[in-house]
Amino acid sequence: MTSENQPGEDDAPLETVTFEITEVNSPQATSAVCAGLQGLNGVRDVQFVGGGALVTFNPLGITKDEICTAIRRSGYRATEISTEADKG
Repeated sequence: MTSENQPGEDDAPLETVTFEITEVNSPQATSAVCAGLQGLNGVRDVQFVGGGALVTFNPLGITKDEICTAIRRSGYRATEISTEADKG
């Protein structure tokens, strides 16, 4: 998934947040969540693992709360489990 960058956005270190997402256990569910996150400023990647998702994002472009709200708007309940800065 790609999104348009704002000036200076590539300079900030990316973070990865892990969300537990209820009932995201089918291709239709993952597609709905991806559609809800697609195009959001700052979201760089979404990977589904187990009963949740790892979302890599630029904190200058979007907050964890905004990501969580977008997941909820796609029809699924999301709870933040952890966040870590990407090392690289």
